[in-house]
Amino acid sequence: MTDEIKRHLVEVAVSDTSVKNDKLYTYSVPEHLREHVSLGARVLVSFGRSKPRIGVILGVDTPCNIDTDNIKEILEIERGEPVLSGDLVDLVFYIKKNTLCRYFDAIKAVLPKNSRLIVDLMGKSPTLTSPSSHLETVYLANEVANETKLTKRQGEIYDTIMSEKKGMTLRQIRAETQVSKSVIDKLVAAGALRGEERLKEPELFGDELDKNIDFELTQNQQKAFDCISGRIDNKKRNTTLLYGVTGSGKTVIFVKLVEKVLAEKKTAVVLVPEIVLATQMIYRLRRLFGDRVGLIHSSLSDGERHIQWERIRNGDCDIVVGTRSAIFAPIKNIGIIIIDEHQEQSYLSEQNPRYSAVETAAYRAKKHGAHLVLSSATPSIESYHDAVKGRINLVSLEERYKDMPLPDVEIIDMREEMMLGNSGLISLELAEKIKERIARGEQCILLLNRRGYRTLTLCRSCREPVKCRYCDSALVYHKIKNRFICHICGFSRSYFDKCEKCEGELRNLGIGTQKIEEQLAEAFPEAKIMRLDFDAVSKKGSAAAKIKAFSERKYDILIGTQMVAKGLDFDNVTLVGVLSVDQLLLMPSFRANERTFSMLTQVVGRSGRGEKKGSAVIQTLDPTNKVIELAAKQDYRSFYEWEIISRKAHLYPPFCSISSVGILGKDEKKVIKASGYILKLIEKKVTEGEKIPIRVLGPVPMRVSYAGDNYRYKLTIKSRGDENFVEMMDGVTKEYYENREFSDVRIYVNFYDDSE
Repeated sequence: MTDEIKRHLVEVAVSDTSVKNDKLYTYSVPEHLREHVSLGARVLVSFGRSKPRIGVILGVDTPCNIDTDNIKEILEIERGEPVLSGDLVDLVFYIKKNTLCRYFDAIKAVLPKNSRLIVDLMGKSPTLTSPSSHLETVYLANEVANETKLTKRQGEIYDTIMSEKKGMTLRQIRAETQVSKSVIDKLVAAGALRGEERLKEPELFGDELDKNIDFELTQNQQKAFDCISGRIDNKKRNTTLLYGVTGSGKTVIFVKLVEKVLAEKKTAVVLVPEIVLATQMIYRLRRLFGDRVGLIHSSLSDGERHIQWERIRNGDCDIVVGTRSAIFAPIKNIGIIIIDEHQEQSYLSEQNPRYSAVETAAYRAKKHGAHLVLSSATPSIESYHDAVKGRINLVSLEERYKDMPLPDVEIIDMREEMMLGNSGLISLELAEKIKERIARGEQCILLLNRRGYRTLTLCRSCREPVKCRYCDSALVYHKIKNRFICHICGFSRSYFDKCEKCEGELRNLGIGTQKIEEQLAEAFPEAKIMRLDFDAVSKKGSAAAKIKAFSERKYDILIGTQMVAKGLDFDNVTLVGVLSVDQLLLMPSFRANERTFSMLTQVVGRSGRGEKKGSAVIQTLDPTNKVIELAAKQDYRSFYEWEIISRKAHLYPPFCSISSVGILGKDEKKVIKASGYILKLIEKKVTEGEKIPIRVLGPVPMRVSYAGDNYRYKLTIKSRGDENFVEMMDGVTKEYYENREFSDVRIYVNFYDDSE
């Protein structure tokens, strides 16, 4: 191959390829398109006998052993800046390698949903264009000579637009002047106005919260800041675990660290586990940094998300705040990545590609020479173990902000409540404390981690539960929508009161947040009650509006799921009640203790964050449980020392890495057979020279054994989780898909499975 030919060959990831055929394909670039070739550019290519497909150039240095005779030409290349920068192309390869997904699955994870291209096949040759829905026209006033004749009305409109240096959109002009577009068009024709196409500015933020935040550091906070700042400066060990008790003021340290890296002409990424927390965090950062803050999370519309992504890519944002997917933001020159509540499960993607935002952040920080800060009042056992062993830095905040005391916590034995004839979810003691707080004008937060109205519906005659037709899970009754909803796959159907099998009468059991909201209204008629769960914040902007209303003391009681447990900061909350914790403790996972301790510690820490002393009540059927006891004391170190003994004895992380292989198909017998075949492939790899120490458990049905018309089985693998293991599983996956017998049984590997 000549150098001339090689220069005009590119490696392309093609959309919609099968797992078996997932690789980079070599294409040649015709002469008229060569000036537009760049790494990360989107292209249109022919592929097999199908219609032209979208692709992305992921390689421009093609090996010399390519047979150029059978290479196809690229049909079209997107003009302008490549959709993926070199940094994001690198992330695509990282995600592909570390999750074993297809190339285009990794590309889709990195790009916003609305970054689609329009393919036009109607002309002589295919064309490729971007949708323009994210653009709008902004009108600016030109300097006009005195002799330019404008009517009185036109002059008024001209003066209005002239007063806005950034220009005005048609919508803004109409709101100010009540004129039609034809009037504006005449002013443009006269040379008084000009129009410019700009990215739309979505109204994402509304009224600001936290207007009285004190950004001054206390002595303890200053010590913590200085320690992390020093690590950033000397670039030794680029990861710090910031451990701080609830209410110690970790967020203020975040703000100061961001301020530091911005002063050094670098950028910052701040990840939070919940959209609700993203709302609070962005308000705090916008107080200091204004419009230089970008926001990325799943509740943005496709258009809003695309606009934010473009603003970040264009360099209009120095700071990105968001949930898990914000780690893929196209931000350059990163100086710091902060992950708040880094232990939360929401940082793990449960869909393909199954990546860890924390691991991806560590990789990206290393590539940029940036500092990674993992923060929490309840760090993951793995991160704290790394800190104890000196693998990462440990910075601790042992006291609350301004020396405010931790809440007093009372554990209520609900068995005694039942003996007293109280079968409800609110103990007599908690009810009395709620009354006292309402009388004093103080606020309460109540946690019940079950959304819906009734969580189980049974037939009185045959005892058959109402189940989802697609995944066999029990449907949850939502009274507000009057529907049964599956919390696993999202299927819903209208409410009915007769059993479909025997026509017996249905009975609703179990209590969710909607039912508790109703019971609270009956028990405390004078109180104003707000519910905060997934159903209550599904409407755009509702989460921010609810948080704002509660912070302004318009409500007395906030009832919610785990959304209310983390990060929220209300200075008038003096009572927290945990209505039920036992279900979390009984969760079939080695992390059950860790997650229960974390949730209890976090929600208890919402109380007493202002000038008033706080208290909390934990209701349980197991009051002597060690996890509950230590969470009530807010004693993380003792919990860690107790839990790490169990983890070591049973070989759980951090003493191993746990992965899983998911096997899904419509024929259960075939799924079981495929599971056995995968097990044999793994055993063969180990015995044929891989020499990788592993322990395989299963195959067994998944916790949700049937979903989306598929039977679901899994193999659980304990290993070192190193690069050799990943390569071995890549080989297992490829060999599996070579076997046509199981062409209708899909598999995936999850290297971050913690559900066992």
